[in-house]
Amino acid sequence: MGKYVKGIVAVAVTFLAINTQAQEKAIAVNQMPPAAQEFVKKHYDVKSVSYVILEDERFSGKEYKVAFTDGTELEFDSKGRWTEIDAQRQAVPAVIVPENIRNYVNQSFPNNKIVQISRSSRKYEVELTSGLDLDFDRNGEFVRIDD
Repeated sequence: MGKYVKGIVAVAVTFLAINTQAQEKAIAVNQMPPAAQEFVKKHYDVKSVSYVILEDERFSGKEYKVAFTDGTELEFDSKGRWTEIDAQRQAVPAVIVPENIRNYVNQSFPNNKIVQISRSSRKYEVELTSGLDLDFDRNGEFVRIDD
C-alpha cells in the first residue's frame, strides 16, 4: 500500500507542476492592455522595445513584460497597471515615482537615483543607484531600509 500512495503522490505533484507553469508568448506592444500601451508611449520610446512577453499563469492571471534595447524592463498586471520598473543603472523617470517617495529619496539620499521601483496593493519597493533597498507603504510613506 505504501508504494501505491507514493505513486499517486508523484503523479499528483507532476500534474500540479505541469498545470501551474506559466504560458509565455511574444506579443506586440499594441496587444497589451490599453493602459500599458499608453504608459509605454508616454514614458518611453516605443521604437526601442526589444520584445513584449505575455505570461499567462493559471492562478495569478496575466502579466506583461516589456524589455527595451537599453536594458530597461517594465512589468504590468492584467489591467495594464505597472507593477515593476527596472531601469538598470539609469534613473526611473521621476514622473512615475509617487511624490512622497521622490521627496524622501531626494532629501535622505541626495546623491542617489531610483533605478528600480515595484508596487503591490500593500507597498512600494525602491532600489537606489547605491544598491540600497527602501520600503514604503502604499501611500508612499517611508517604512524601512530593507537589507
